[in-house]
Amino acid sequence: MKLLKTLAATAVALALVPAVAKAQAVDPQLALFQSTCVETDGKASAAMAKLDAAGWDVLPPEMMGADAPFDNMQARMQFGDEGIQIAMTGDMTDGLGTLTDGGELYLAVCAVGVMPGDYAAIDGAVADWLDMTPNAEMSNAELRGYPYTIENGRKVAIAPDLGEDALLELAAGDDMRIVMTGDSEGVIMIMYMRPQPR
Repeated sequence: MKLLKTLAATAVALALVPAVAKAQAVDPQLALFQSTCVETDGKASAAMAKLDAAGWDVLPPEMMGADAPFDNMQARMQFGDEGIQIAMTGDMTDGLGTLTDGGELYLAVCAVGVMPGDYAAIDGAVADWLDMTPNAEMSNAELRGYPYTIENGRKVAIAPDLGEDALLELAAGDDMRIVMTGDSEGVIMIMYMRPQPR
């Protein structure tokens, strides 16, 4: 009986090894993004509360001056094994033509970044997690976009040839999300964007 219990315990332990190895293989920046931005659905107060509870330092928006990337920006930072990490929330109007030509899309944004970082590795981890390729219309060498809708709990990629009117119609609902990765002068960012009504 004791031998059977020992064998059973060993089998359970061995069965858990691949799961533990897989969990440990998650890119640390992606894991931070998932816990801070995805699990909170990009809601600023919830995202910042998580970081505050973890002891991150407040980064006053005025420190960025005119370079602040978002309206209503809140930011946190910390120094760690991964380098300097930063997290930001805020609102933006897409006026750069990244998502729409007319800049009519108003977005709540939650972003995490690290410096230094490996952009190709972090973007690859994001693509693997989403099980998507970058949307050609929302991507270039230093910025890659992954727009999707949530259908029955699943992420479904939005086609790159979707017209702007159809894109804005999707954004008017509550099922569209956009994940973007970027390399901004060596700061590797992952952004979670949620269209907002105006």
